[in-house]
Amino acid sequence: MNIFYKLCALLIVSLLMGCSSDEPSADMTAETGPDYSITYDLYISGGTIVDGSGDAAFKGDVLVSGDKIAFVGDVDSSKVITNQSLDATGKVVSPGFIDAHSHGDPLQEDNDMLRSFLRQGITTVVLGQDGGNPGYNSDISFRDWIDAVNRQGTGPNVATLVGHGSIRSLSGGGEKDKISPEEQSKMEALLVDGMAAGAYGLNTGLEYVPGRYADQEEMAGLAKVVGATDGLISSHVRNEDDDQVHASIAELIEQGKYARVNASHIKVVYGKTREQGEAVLEQIREARANGVDITADVYPYLASFGDMSYLYPEWAKREYEFNDAVANRRAEFQEFLRAKIIRRNGPGAILVSSGEYSGKTVAEISEITGKAPEDVIIDYGHNGPATAHFIMTKETQDAFITAPDVSISTDGSPTMRHPRSFGSFPKVIEEYVVRDKVLSLELAINKMTGQTAKIFDIQTRGLIKEGMGADILVMDIENVKANTTWTDIYAEPTGFDYVIVNGHVTDTAPKSSEPTYGRVLLKTAGD
Repeated sequence: MNIFYKLCALLIVSLLMGCSSDEPSADMTAETGPDYSITYDLYISGGTIVDGSGDAAFKGDVLVSGDKIAFVGDVDSSKVITNQSLDATGKVVSPGFIDAHSHGDPLQEDNDMLRSFLRQGITTVVLGQDGGNPGYNSDISFRDWIDAVNRQGTGPNVATLVGHGSIRSLSGGGEKDKISPEEQSKMEALLVDGMAAGAYGLNTGLEYVPGRYADQEEMAGLAKVVGATDGLISSHVRNEDDDQVHASIAELIEQGKYARVNASHIKVVYGKTREQGEAVLEQIREARANGVDITADVYPYLASFGDMSYLYPEWAKREYEFNDAVANRRAEFQEFLRAKIIRRNGPGAILVSSGEYSGKTVAEISEITGKAPEDVIIDYGHNGPATAHFIMTKETQDAFITAPDVSISTDGSPTMRHPRSFGSFPKVIEEYVVRDKVLSLELAINKMTGQTAKIFDIQTRGLIKEGMGADILVMDIENVKANTTWTDIYAEPTGFDYVIVNGHVTDTAPKSSEPTYGRVLLKTAGD
């Protein structure tokens, strides 16, 4: 019997060895080394690998087959056969960055297929934020939008969330104070359809119209739909002011009873101390300890961006309310704005970023026009121009930026005149890792890659690991610099020697005629 079992064992081993594949096995290569009998598409040699997990960096090589990482470890360069080689000696090799909160649409011509994100090392963007999302309107279905992006191409990969404001409008709820049961059902059906098409969850903009009119019952119904497919609710919470932010986070935690939740671009408006940021983190961590799957992301700048509506009272948010306030309550509106402007650090802290006075503060426009600051704002009309608001302090925001459990985002777009659009990720490395040494490189990369992938359940990105998607950066860390400033918004970052998307070295230059290699990632496909 012993001889029989030995013969069976030998036969099984023989059969297994005979079942070879054209592609190297991730499990086999991890233990035995690469298969030198095949040709790899890309060989990255001699780099220091920061793999995105948060673990210690290590020296090693990376082999890529097609759009997947085939091997990570030591490669005998004399034996490897490859179509393209990159020497990463003295450089850091990491996963491509994942932007937890992005704006834009690769189908819009002025967005240049989102190439501006590539220039700061971002190889995947999460679109659909603050209550809206591309591809969810009356002109094109979400599924058709996905197909159109994949036909045309995109610089970085694109993951999407369904916009709460978008489906509220499409359901007929619009700007109503309270939606009907029928409108709630339509919203939930639209959300189901978006999740089935491959969206990673729901995004909300509860500070904006129409999201600000959603009540707890409305949000609970949607949260249950998201939770049913293990999606995520990523939320611009209702109010980020220092005296309201805890209540807003508590509202998100309530939704977290039904689904995973994430606080977008977390901040404490008017915050002055690090302790204020730590208090918000403590609230989040306590909820997590009590079983709520809650996370957050942050961008490393001290100005928010939007329009003038941040300044308006509750009774002037909607356009008809604004027009009524101007016509019939102007003195009261002016008085409110004067107090609000002072609260938000004065007219010199409001920077207009579009139109005739782009690049000037409300204080400067007031001086030029001879109008009081509140009249400058009113006379712009409803919402007004694109505007940056300098309402945060480094002391408070650094609590979030350096926290091990808060991921990194830009909250930027290819056309937004804010340095965060073009420099957020390199800024973290330049200032927090290299200059100030308050973040290890391993933790910073984790906050930009593996951690973000886990938050959104993007299963094939965020790690340098066999079998993962081949989104890879080769960086000269000491030369990684954001370069963008408020006086030179569109300056390009440096230090990113190679940006690789789906196994292809990508030309990141503006308006490049070279191919793009990004695609739409779908939760339903396990991307």
